[in-house]
Amino acid sequence: MKNKKRWGKKIIYKRNWNKVNEIYVKRGEYFLDFEWVKGWDKELENMNQGKRGAPYKFPESLINLQAVWTQHHSYRVAEGITKMVASFSCIPGYNDYSTIFRRVTNSEYNLPEPKAQRISAATDGSGIKMNMGCEYFQEKYGDKKRKKYIKVVITSDPFDKDIFKIEVSLEGEGDSEPEIAEDHMRQLINEGFIIEDFYGDGSFDTNLLFDFCDLNKIDPKIKIRENAVIDPEGSWRRNIEAERYLKEEYKKWAKKKDYGRRWTGTEGIFSAVKRIFGDRVRSKKTDNMCKEAERRFWAYQVIKRYAEEKI
Repeated sequence: MKNKKRWGKKIIYKRNWNKVNEIYVKRGEYFLDFEWVKGWDKELENMNQGKRGAPYKFPESLINLQAVWTQHHSYRVAEGITKMVASFSCIPGYNDYSTIFRRVTNSEYNLPEPKAQRISAATDGSGIKMNMGCEYFQEKYGDKKRKKYIKVVITSDPFDKDIFKIEVSLEGEGDSEPEIAEDHMRQLINEGFIIEDFYGDGSFDTNLLFDFCDLNKIDPKIKIRENAVIDPEGSWRRNIEAERYLKEEYKKWAKKKDYGRRWTGTEGIFSAVKRIFGDRVRSKKTDNMCKEAERRFWAYQVIKRYAEEKI
């Protein structure tokens, strides 16, 4: 812990850099951790039980690992990596790139469950660029129209920075961010988790979302719009929060609500994912683009949880 001055203010850094450094190192071990190979035959037996048609030859554990590899490399490169790993007798066999593509694209990926039963939630959205969507390619080869981006909305823990839910759609399609936030929180509640508070920016300032938070005893830490008015016919909980917000003004309200915590649970994750995996997908078909974007955030969370559990 060190005391330093930043922009004329005295701040305290509480981060344990030795632990953080070790976690980042452990994340790299995920790519070559083959401990799961010990259960190769048992996993295949469970996967093929009651299956109709040709049996699976490669377990989901291998496919999940290849799904992470393909965030950095092509499917053919993933085949080459797998083939070399098999030559070292680390795994019983390898699959070709077409099998990797089919399995990786069609598999369902489940995020690790929250660590605790009582959680905080924050929701926000960001854009991922489509394949060949930059200005140069549009000007050189395109139809001179701006290409749509892929909208990714996540609900995550602003304290542990864990992703709970992911929703992916094309720009202009799918539900709005407040509707997605409500759906994500409803899923978490149905799964047995207790949401204590919810963080959201001004786009989540809707009567329906405030009513949902009130019904489920969730403290709404949502930024009220600057032009907010008290609406007698609207949400009574929203009216209370709007009155407090207008009375205290933004800085005092944000400090009281610890509103800045929202950034670590949303913007921080978006920044990390794009920095690690890039901000553009490689797939060419629309459906595959959305699936690839979703796998990108799933891969980030899986690697993050793996490293934390190894420490």
